[in-house]
Order: sequence, then structure tokens, then C-alpha cells
Amino acid sequence: MVWGYLAEFWDEITQVGDYTIEWFQNIGNAVAGAIGSLFADLIHHIYDFFYIAQYLVENLGQLFVIIFSPLTWIFNFVRGFFVSAFISPVEPEITWQFSDEVLSVFQAIPYWDIFTFALGAGLSILVLFFIFKRLSQI
Repeated sequence: MVWGYLAEFWDEITQVGDYTIEWFQNIGNAVAGAIGSLFADLIHHIYDFFYIAQYLVENLGQLFVIIFSPLTWIFNFVRGFFVSAFISPVEPEITWQFSDEVLSVFQAIPYWDIFTFALGAGLSILVLFFIFKRLSQI
């Protein structure tokens, strides 16, 4: 069915004039190039459209992240505050483990508790002194 139509078409073309096979090949190449150029331009314009759409969507996403970041910070802070306010305190994970011999040596020193308190208080006062000295130089 299709071959009959193509045979009639070929007969009509060959009756118009004496054309060589090279002439038909050149016409075919020209038509193929025109169709290819048409689709190349069309694909290029479609690509440009999707590229612009991607650019706009990415920038809108970044804009929403910037706009909502203070709200997410406040939400996370309030949620963390209430979660940590209503849970029972957890034992610290770092525990100092001294052998019994070392503990017996420190317990043998008279007024060891007062000495450690005075040492800690003195170091705290020195740190505060250096902080205030640094702040006074600013």
C-alpha cells in the first residue's frame, strides 16, 4: 500500500526531468539539515526555558531558606528549651576514677576539702582579674 504510493511519487519526479542520484542525495541532505536545524533551535529554546525555570526555583528556594531561618531558629530554641526543661537531669558521663591508694593519700592531708575550695576560689579570682584587666584595655 505505502510502496505503491512511493512508486507513483518516484515516477512523477522522474517524469519532470532527468535528475541524477547525486541531485536527489543533495536535496535529501538539504531537507535533513533544515529539519535538524529546526529541531536544534527548538531543543535549544526548550533547554533555555527549563534552565531559566531551574534558576528561578533555586533562587526562590534560597529566598525561603533565608526568610524562614529566624523562625526555624526560634522554633528549635523553644523546642529544645521545653524538652530539656522537663527531663530529669542526666549523670555526667565523665567520672574521675582514682585508686583507693590515691584517695587515702588525699584524705590523710588535714583540711583537704578547705584547701581544694581555697585553691579553686583563688584560681577563679585570678581568671576574673585577667578578664577585667583585658576588658579595661579595650
